[in-house]
Amino acid sequence: MRDAAGRERAQAKITELSAEYQRLSDALRFSELEARDIATPRSSKPAKPLRELALDALDDLGVPAAPALVADLTAALTGNRPSPSRFASLRRDEENAARRNLAARPAWILPAISAVELTAIPRLLTSSTWALERRIIGSRSMRTDNLRIASNLARRLAHLRDVGAAEAKAVERLLFSFARSIPGASDTGQPIDPKRVTDAAQAELKMLEDADFAERQSDAARLSSSAASFKLWGRPVMVDTKAAERAIR
Repeated sequence: MRDAAGRERAQAKITELSAEYQRLSDALRFSELEARDIATPRSSKPAKPLRELALDALDDLGVPAAPALVADLTAALTGNRPSPSRFASLRRDEENAARRNLAARPAWILPAISAVELTAIPRLLTSSTWALERRIIGSRSMRTDNLRIASNLARRLAHLRDVGAAEAKAVERLLFSFARSIPGASDTGQPIDPKRVTDAAQAELKMLEDADFAERQSDAARLSSSAASFKLWGRPVMVDTKAAERAIR
């Protein structure tokens, strides 16, 4: 029994360290992307493929996101808004290509995974570079993810203002819809204060994130012994054939 308990504690610690490593890796990539964007004027930047735009937006947001939000952030940072429906079809194309050769690209666009059924949530996009628990949506995850989006956009806005970037106004407009849902984050009719948004979001997040992470971690463990494809795209949706037959009679 002691050995089993020791193994469980060791596995929990490994999972915790892996999540922290992933967080630091994402932060490093974010910094590198920022440095590259600052050094290259928008007019001289080459057009990126849609999948790269999606991965950049997901890196900025840091959490599973709807295609419309990915499109809105892309528009704020590049001036061009792709149709959200293109991201939905892109995700399906990504899955088909990844199933043929998973090693062909360093990152793939994946769906989020439901904590309840461990099946795909196609309306939410994630990155294959993220840890499994980060791609799972639990009972508190929609709120905690919105708080994280607000914090990440606030930090992005602060940086854009510091360097006098034209994109700051567009990012501020995008942030406003998240900030107004957080108590104490903003005042009606007043410019967004990034530090105030971050502080308010983090204060609420502290009350929720431990329980949210524990739920995601538990569900990730349920899925960890499954086939590699299930860990990427979730388990197949099980159809209740008897219920389906009754529904069409």
